[in-house]
Amino acid sequence: MKRLILESKFTTHQKLHVLLCTGFPIVAIINLIYRVKPFFLKSLIVLFFIILLIAMICSIFLKKGIVKENNNLYQATFLFDKLLQKKKVDLNQKSKVSILKFKRSQKMAWFSVANPDASLTYLRSDVTLLNEKHTTKDVLVSLDDEEKANQVVAFLEEYFQFEYEIYSPDFS
Repeated sequence: MKRLILESKFTTHQKLHVLLCTGFPIVAIINLIYRVKPFFLKSLIVLFFIILLIAMICSIFLKKGIVKENNNLYQATFLFDKLLQKKKVDLNQKSKVSILKFKRSQKMAWFSVANPDASLTYLRSDVTLLNEKHTTKDVLVSLDDEEKANQVVAFLEEYFQFEYEIYSPDFS
């Protein structure tokens, strides 16, 4: 099994939301339950919420990547370099790969009172699988770093004999 671990699955803004919107309420619930008298029931409920809190914190460290296994390509999710999940990518009639660059923006939820249109603009590099004429395209992975996108292209060229081409559809 060959694998390529790329980058974090979530943006910094999304990680902040996970911590503030789920982590803080769970800690508050644990604190409230801890004051309840029945010890056994209290222990079970607190243990459940502690496990839930650990799962939320671990989700912050998820990374996305790709995996080659038995001549199949998979989109993968990793936690601390351990494969958690993989999803098979359909390679039928796909022989080309391209990197498409997009400018995207995300609204900043916590700054809406001061400036309702506050947003963060960033560039994304989408590694896209194409057919021979470039008329169908499937995004394999979307990345912040162009160097990581080039690593994905090199991975696909080496293990799946994809050809890198500049996206130019031929509808004739």
